[in-house]
Amino acid sequence: MPITGPCTITTCKRESSTRWKRVTDFVINKGQANNTLPPYLQIGDTICLTCYNMIVVNSLTPFQHTQPDLQDQAIIDLTETSETNEAQSTTNLTFSESIKILTDLLYTRENKEERQSIYSFDEFRSTMESEDARLKSFFTELYLSSNPSSKNQDSRARAKKQLLFVCYFLCGIRNKFVNDVKTDIAMFLDSSGSSNACIDTFSDLGIATTSRTVQRLKSTISEEHEETVNSALVKCAENAMVLNIDDYYSIHTERAPDTTTTSTAAHLAMILMNPIMTQRAILKLNIHNPLLVDAELIKTNIESRFMRFYGLSHNRHWGFHIVNNNTRLEELTVHSYDVRLKEKSRSMKDTILIDLQKNDLHSMDAYIKAINTVVNVPSMQQYIQEGYIIPVVADWPGQIHLRTAISRFICHQNLSNITDQILSFLPIIGPLHILLNSRELVFLQYRPFFSAMYGYIFGEQKPLVQTPKPWRINLLLEISRSAWQLIATNVEAKFGPLCKDAEYLALKDLLDNMIPLVLDIYAVFFRSGDFDTYLESCFRAWTIFFKFSRKNYTKAPLMFLSDIFYWELNNHPILDVIKAELPKFSDSTVEIFHSFLRRSTQRHTEEQEIIKYGRCINRLRLDDSGFRENFAHTSTWAAYEYSAHDILALTNKCACFFLQCFSKIYVRLFHGKSPLILTLQAIVNPSSTKKQKVDNVTISLPAMHMLEAQLCHLPLGFNTSHTPNPFHYCDASNCSISPFVNTDPVVLSCSHGYHKSCYANNGFICVYCLSLLKDGVDKHVQSLLESLQFLERKKKKKKETQVEGVPCDDNNEFEKVKYKAFELEEAL
Repeated sequence: MPITGPCTITTCKRESSTRWKRVTDFVINKGQANNTLPPYLQIGDTICLTCYNMIVVNSLTPFQHTQPDLQDQAIIDLTETSETNEAQSTTNLTFSESIKILTDLLYTRENKEERQSIYSFDEFRSTMESEDARLKSFFTELYLSSNPSSKNQDSRARAKKQLLFVCYFLCGIRNKFVNDVKTDIAMFLDSSGSSNACIDTFSDLGIATTSRTVQRLKSTISEEHEETVNSALVKCAENAMVLNIDDYYSIHTERAPDTTTTSTAAHLAMILMNPIMTQRAILKLNIHNPLLVDAELIKTNIESRFMRFYGLSHNRHWGFHIVNNNTRLEELTVHSYDVRLKEKSRSMKDTILIDLQKNDLHSMDAYIKAINTVVNVPSMQQYIQEGYIIPVVADWPGQIHLRTAISRFICHQNLSNITDQILSFLPIIGPLHILLNSRELVFLQYRPFFSAMYGYIFGEQKPLVQTPKPWRINLLLEISRSAWQLIATNVEAKFGPLCKDAEYLALKDLLDNMIPLVLDIYAVFFRSGDFDTYLESCFRAWTIFFKFSRKNYTKAPLMFLSDIFYWELNNHPILDVIKAELPKFSDSTVEIFHSFLRRSTQRHTEEQEIIKYGRCINRLRLDDSGFRENFAHTSTWAAYEYSAHDILALTNKCACFFLQCFSKIYVRLFHGKSPLILTLQAIVNPSSTKKQKVDNVTISLPAMHMLEAQLCHLPLGFNTSHTPNPFHYCDASNCSISPFVNTDPVVLSCSHGYHKSCYANNGFICVYCLSLLKDGVDKHVQSLLESLQFLERKKKKKKETQVEGVPCDDNNEFEKVKYKAFELEEAL
């Protein structure tokens, strides 16, 4: 059958021809080689002989010259077809048309309306589709291209993030002014410590803006910081506020001395304001106790509120604390501010950086300088003039210096050279510092015991370092608490409820009382907002500080308790705010901000650059577009040194160690018939001064691996003037029965034993421990009042040097868990 026309070539004018050609593979190959092949020509099409020669014969160039016209015509035809289809249907767009519409929408949104970028794919899709319904098919095809049916929920969520980035990336290629996301990425890279070369490389790839743009933006943010702070605080003018003041040291800076200074370290004061958006501003009226610290008020409340339950250990009073793996991880990293920052940053949503200033915070004048920085903010001046108070949550130096300034103004008025603006600030001890000091104190006081436990768990070839980091201390305390929960019932059943052996009671007091207290006081009670329980746990923590004579912290909780009791006496509204928003009165925000700042600074970053970084972080958080929340990587157990399975294995092995300790006590007590008896020489009142202690008598606690223990390592009852008698059922001096008669006796957590009738006659209070604690309150309040009115600089004691032969904990190495098919050993 002969081949007939017409010619497929669109520019061909011949409607009739005597000779026609069919397009074959030969024609396609020659046309591609000669660059004369129209893009729409396919095998099987019909062309005339003239067009055939123009395509196949390379020497005929007129057809080559028309080739661009052919391509343009094809594009025009395709566009006309698209326009025709668009007229027929509003939901069918080409890929390039969809990107054009999307780019125009984003350009208007970012540059004309100045709205923030959207970092949720679903929200982005719905927003864009509401602007132009024709984009629905585009987003549908885009999502289906990721093959969602073969992915699980987490993979689909991750794919949506990547598709969202693809949309911004393509729009940024089409229009370079659609770059808000690029700026966010560049700022994130800069804050993560990336070099300028790294940022510029990403800029060349079209992923981020240039490092020069980042530097310009940071300079602009720093210059506008005062205006940013004031405008942010104006929005909170009617709300309660909590102030954090803490020192920041440039840990990356070399400590190389020169001719003028011994170190180039940057000493900065970080001042943060935490508005409480759910509570009204707190009135200043009657907020300060004219007695400064009221010892009588403290003693009265201790006797009436706390001593009735002081006879119960922590676990007996509040029960065992059982948690899941995620909660345990959060509690293990409660003082590790550089991990899980994504979760922790949520608690800083409303936090405002007042300023970073050059200030070492080593004196009262230094703290007044920091306070004046707050006062100089216009919105804060108005806040103070309206008679509102600002609580200042700080560590011990912040407490003592600010309270000294307040007390001097109250006592001496204008003679103190301190303005009345200081009365608009109220220092409150930070719960994190109570946590850290109490945990460290318990660990250091029982260090031989924990060293033996550490060697048993990880092997004797892995000795415990001389100065372990907080995370390692927290690990040992946490597995100790969990291990005791496994064996507590069996151990108590074996020894019985009336055992008064000093070593048994000391070990039980450590495991059943002190360790769970220092673990729960912040992580459980404070963060849950349980004010009454937190207040009682602060009192119990003070008894530990008092028993071990912890410097400064024998006084810090007393100031807090005195203020609380004074406000209760006057029914001050600040109590309602504290009870409603207890977790807001924390110093964790300033520590988390420190972590953000450390991640943003590099080696040898100068003070002014650190200040600029801090202001930039503050601005980015206040105007957070959601990039970090949706894209910044966060880890769970991967951020911690041990997995949940590791923790369980360590706990079981720790339980075996505890059983060995209790077994030694049991064998000595019930088989050797040799209870631990204290000599009269060993009984020394801890409330007496050092000059009154004639001999520093030691007590051997071999089962606890403490051969040179002291009375403070025993329960509180052994530190009183009337120590528990292991051979008496009742230690009451006014016992109405007989101390040798077993008539329903009970042994308290302080180690004193009473008949229940004698205990009831004393109001269910251990009178000996109450007397000791009251003496301690009087002693330390008196010392505190002297310090507040006559504060003098004291020479700091030199820190202990590293013990030779003992490894240090400067690195982040951790011991591997040796997995064995071990079981809990039979002990008793």
